[in-house]
Amino acid sequence: MKHNSKKSSHHKSINLIQILSFLFFFSFVSGCGWKFKVLSDQLPVNKIYLSGIENGVGRELLSRLRRMDNLNIVNSAVDSEVVINLLVDNEKVVVGFSGAGRPRELELRTTVKIEINDQEGKPIQPLDKLQIIRSVNFSDTDVLATQSHEAFHRSDIEKQLAIRIIERLQRIAP
Repeated sequence: MKHNSKKSSHHKSINLIQILSFLFFFSFVSGCGWKFKVLSDQLPVNKIYLSGIENGVGRELLSRLRRMDNLNIVNSAVDSEVVINLLVDNEKVVVGFSGAGRPRELELRTTVKIEINDQEGKPIQPLDKLQIIRSVNFSDTDVLATQSHEAFHRSDIEKQLAIRIIERLQRIAP
């Protein structure tokens, strides 16, 4: 019987430690100002015309905007409340070489110039430039893995830039 009481008190102390650890972590995270950033599915406008979306960032942006409620993507600037012009530039730059002179590290750079205008062409927000740079290690012995790694990063960059563009759209005054 003494053996069971030791086991029970040990079990209670473990639960107490877990609870205190959780409370400490929660108070630390909430006290430092960190919070999850939730992307709202609402925009201050109902009709948008997109220009310059024949690229990965544009396709990702179009896909995300189509999932939003109460938003129509129109086929002409005249029918829209807001016109979004995108200019996307993708670069792949070798930044590191091996001792033998072969590429060892690449940088994937994607720059988006975004212009948000009203239907008459007047700027709602000034021309904005967004850029994301990612480094990718290159192995000439495993080219397929390097290519899939590069494709993964390129896709992630496109998603992040589309989210940033939507955040800017959410801040415009109707």
